[in-house]
Amino acid sequence: SADPTVKPLIQHNYLTDPGDLAVMTEGLRRTLEIARQDALTPYTEVPVGVPASDSEADLHAHLRAQSFTLYHPVGTCAIGTVVDPELRVSGLESLRVIDASVMPVVPRGNTNAPTIAIAERAADLLRGRISGAAAEVAQAA
Repeated sequence: SADPTVKPLIQHNYLTDPGDLAVMTEGLRRTLEIARQDALTPYTEVPVGVPASDSEADLHAHLRAQSFTLYHPVGTCAIGTVVDPELRVSGLESLRVIDASVMPVVPRGNTNAPTIAIAERAADLLRGRISGAAAEVAQAA
């Protein structure tokens, strides 16, 4: 829409890749197997939020109904694939991406601190204030 107040329609396409669905199904199977171990019986007497059965169809249906993104997804504009090391979008002029989407992999912790570091780096790039080793790397490129 040309109307800036209209919310964007976001289609995540979760589990549309057969490989993703296979990995998630195997993970769900292993999780259910672990939950059925004798040592966990006191904690799993009444199943809650489990698939209707162990059939492939029920596991897939369960995953599609219960899977969602948690916390902060990253990597949709990863450095090296969509943006260059100076956060410029490949093939476009005067457009940079300055957020968690430029992270090529999900960090082990919260994305807040790395996102701040990306923003600080971008501010230095935009101001032309790259110093030290970063300047040498930028000049060599």
